[in-house]
Amino acid sequence: MGDPAGIGPEVALKAALDKRVGRACRPVLVGPRDLWEEFAGAFKLKLGNILIHDIYCPKFNIVPGRESAQTGRIAAGAVIASAVMALDNAVAGMATAPISKKALQLAGYRQTAHTELLAELCGSGPCAMMFAAGKLKVTLATIHQPLAKVPGLITRQLIMDKLSLTAAALKRFWNIKNPRIAVLGLNPHAGEQGLLGREEITIISPAVTRAVNEGVNAIGPVSAEAGFRSCLEGKTDALLAMYHDQGLLPLKVLGGATNITLGLPFIRTSPDHGTAMDIAWKNKADPEPMVQAVLLAAGLAGK
Repeated sequence: MGDPAGIGPEVALKAALDKRVGRACRPVLVGPRDLWEEFAGAFKLKLGNILIHDIYCPKFNIVPGRESAQTGRIAAGAVIASAVMALDNAVAGMATAPISKKALQLAGYRQTAHTELLAELCGSGPCAMMFAAGKLKVTLATIHQPLAKVPGLITRQLIMDKLSLTAAALKRFWNIKNPRIAVLGLNPHAGEQGLLGREEITIISPAVTRAVNEGVNAIGPVSAEAGFRSCLEGKTDALLAMYHDQGLLPLKVLGGATNITLGLPFIRTSPDHGTAMDIAWKNKADPEPMVQAVLLAAGLAGK
């Protein structure tokens, strides 16, 4: 469902009713049944035979566009219920609508988003966010962190873990036998041989060397612009970006990227947009990114 004060329920409901989704899988809507029925009525849609996995919710008072502790609890409850279903093999995968980090915090959760919540719930070890858009596949080394903290979070082990997860995903889901991954530098021009920063020399380059010695076909560090160009030209199969905006800004400008969480014991995807509180409950949200997230989840689960 995502955060019920945002566009999550609208895009999830419209995706579940999309004919392409119906041909690819049997969708299950997860969240309070009363809310799904209320949204269907508000958007003049018929639920028909769509399955609903109901989660308990006491009397609710949802205000469109206004996140709260209650909307955070509902959003997290739907994520957790979906994960339990996936762990029990009751579903083949999950596609999550956007949630609010503020609402999660108000609800008492210390995890900042889906990825952190699911990783802790599953106890599955290192996880990573990969965004896929055509030829571009970008994994993030760090995710929802203040930019000032990023240099201190970049370690050799972190880079090796993300490279290993990325290589495994490319082999498993895209049938690339020996995927080549370009590792982006943290600093402009990949540090310019230490003139613009030394993280590339002391951390990133040694991590890439070690990963290569362990069988990962990685190169770098390279500048961000060179890395994206090499991926678009098919010279590399994926990129490892050091921080959120470095990896996602180009993808979101191009549009159409879908997030895949690597390292979980089940498939999980999501669209690359937020809760869009300003257009919540106004029947204005574009469901296509959510449709693509569901279709990707179905396709990956099939592999």
